Amino acid sequence: MGRVENDGPLELLRRANAHFGGFFERFAAAPVMGSYEEVEALLQVECTLHAVGGWLDGRLQKSADHEVRQELARYRENLLRLRRELANMQESAVGCRARLYSRQKHLHAAQAWCAASRETS
Repeated sequence: MGRVENDGPLELLRRANAHFGGFFERFAAAPVMGSYEEVEALLQVECTLHAVGGWLDGRLQKSADHEVRQELARYRENLLRLRRELANMQESAVGCRARLYSRQKHLHAAQAWCAASRETS
């Protein structure tokens, strides 16, 4: 997606839709792991949104080109799906954070027990 800023609207939308498709294939319904790959993918999504957003000032919506209008409709569908996927990712990340916090509490309790048992030995 590095050169999307220089593409015309049709090619821009096609590339954006293809990028979203790849993102969904890779990360839809997958638990959030906090990996480098996830972060990079989310940064690419942000880049895609900014690139297309520059055209969403009425120019695309007013296009008479049937292909542009089709890709724009597909883009809208992808945005709705992206919103759902990001909500799912957020929910997964919150659950992961809660599990990590619980494990941290257990580790601190075990650490305190070890320290106390050393003092009594």
